[in-house]
Amino acid sequence: MTKSDGRNKPVKEELKMNPLRSASRTLFLLVVATATTLDATAQQEPEPLYDGFLDTFKQEYFSLGMLLQTVADFQFDRTQVGNNGFSMANFRLLLSGEMDAGFGYVLATNFINSPAILDAMMYYRASSAVSLGVGQFKVPFSQEFLTYAGSIDFVNRSQAVTALAPGRQIGAQVAIEKPAGNFGLTIGAFNGNGLSANSNDNDDLLFAVRLSGVLEMEREGSQNGRFRYGVNVAHSNDDDLSFGNGLVSSFSGKRTLAGGDIRAEFGNLLFAGEVIHTSLSPEIGVARHPWGFHATAGLLFSPKIQGLVRWDGFDGDNFDGRSDLLVFGLNVWPTSVTEIQLNYIIDTEEAAVDHHQLLVNFQLGF
Repeated sequence: MTKSDGRNKPVKEELKMNPLRSASRTLFLLVVATATTLDATAQQEPEPLYDGFLDTFKQEYFSLGMLLQTVADFQFDRTQVGNNGFSMANFRLLLSGEMDAGFGYVLATNFINSPAILDAMMYYRASSAVSLGVGQFKVPFSQEFLTYAGSIDFVNRSQAVTALAPGRQIGAQVAIEKPAGNFGLTIGAFNGNGLSANSNDNDDLLFAVRLSGVLEMEREGSQNGRFRYGVNVAHSNDDDLSFGNGLVSSFSGKRTLAGGDIRAEFGNLLFAGEVIHTSLSPEIGVARHPWGFHATAGLLFSPKIQGLVRWDGFDGDNFDGRSDLLVFGLNVWPTSVTEIQLNYIIDTEEAAVDHHQLLVNFQLGF
């Protein structure tokens, strides 16, 4: 007979889980303690070393950057892919600059992934409003995907963005943006087969168009606000393409994506959302329509502490089942170059406490 502790749970299993509970609680308390300390000293303190770095390595013609991210991942009763423990999420080096006559470059590498080259782009700024870029870079689709990895609201991007956004491609684009930044139009043509090869896999291209803008709201006697919006579409004819972190494999046919996003900031309040819908029409087989969304709200408690909550939904339309996640987030910025992100994730289909997931991201970036 198996010995029980009176709660219908074997003692051996309970002992096995205790170290996980202890580790997760320690990480949680560490972040909360850091947040409490920073909240008591919210006044921005001088950072002379970082200021010196900016003076030396952040010039118009040459800018050096780096992003280091280590993520702790714990789940008492593991249902997510992977194991409890730590991983290096990013180790990136970034170079960018603009030379004479409007010619510039953007280079980014990630030594954690393969291929290591993320961005290798050169551009020509014809005027303050028009630029042409060629090389390898992000397709103009989805605001959350276009946001730099070190600046996203949560540890991970939403399920729909991760699975459906076209990602990085080799190609060319034209960007038109009013100097005030309240209107932007980007049109691009790309190989469409991701970073799998340094060439196209067929004679067709992936075309993408994104329209975006910013509305500044100034009200006398109240806090100013900013409203960002974007709509985007993309289309490609694919041959034997795999994408979405294993969601779709060996797809041949027509792929059409459409989506929109908003982000509103009013004083210390944040509201954001995005929806992406994909139509997949294979040469052989049944058409599928995977789609997803996220709805996010946030509150900045102080200049160094932010709380967030997100509903993250995704429907793979038989490629994968429906998944709805409730994500609670806490972002803490000890200094201008460091951040600690704590995410507590509840899968609504696996709502038992032992299936909740805790992610903590320790980040240094500049």
